[in-house]
Amino acid sequence: MAKYEIKTELKKDWYVLLVIIGAIILTLLVYPSLPEKMATHWNADGEVDGYSSRLVGAFLLPAIGLVTYLLILFSPVVDPRRENYTKFIKGYRLFRLGIILFLTGMHLLSLAFNLGYPIDIGRAVTLGVGILFALIGNFFPQIRHNYLFGIKTPWTLASEQVWRKTHRLGGKLFLGSGLLVMLSIFLPGKPRFWLLIILLLGSSLVTIVYSYLIYQKEQPQKD
Repeated sequence: MAKYEIKTELKKDWYVLLVIIGAIILTLLVYPSLPEKMATHWNADGEVDGYSSRLVGAFLLPAIGLVTYLLILFSPVVDPRRENYTKFIKGYRLFRLGIILFLTGMHLLSLAFNLGYPIDIGRAVTLGVGILFALIGNFFPQIRHNYLFGIKTPWTLASEQVWRKTHRLGGKLFLGSGLLVMLSIFLPGKPRFWLLIILLLGSSLVTIVYSYLIYQKEQPQKD
């Protein structure tokens, strides 16, 4: 069985690294044109309610993106079930790309807004979150049993069969939630925000309860 190797994954992720480097270069190019105080947080109605210095506003998200990428890249190395990552490696690479594209997209939106472009941040972020939900949902059924990535409850970790069934259901829930979140861009700010929260929490809660019920069903009946 093939092993999960960082050197190989870095070679395969050349396009992900290109996105990260490109975002940093672009940020450096526009940095002199950014305001001293940058808008960095928006409320549910899409109104600015938080500011940061130009340095923080310009480089915080790229830094978060780089750290997130490295965590996802190196996590399998310390996972006792690291051999299972090779069973869903294509999906794992796509997930890394999806996360970086999402964070980079949010960063570019922030830059554009602070440069004076008329962008509806609330709707743009909602669309991005919906796409990310759908990507995660599509990816969930591929994930094999491990300790660091996926829907980790005491019951999915205790049983590979419970893991598979829970991730199949979780995939459908997150995919459906993602599509609904994308459609919600036509709603006003607060209803759109609360729909996102309800779908995220609801999908998570259902998968947790489902994993418990399936696990209990698997247990041999005692006399």
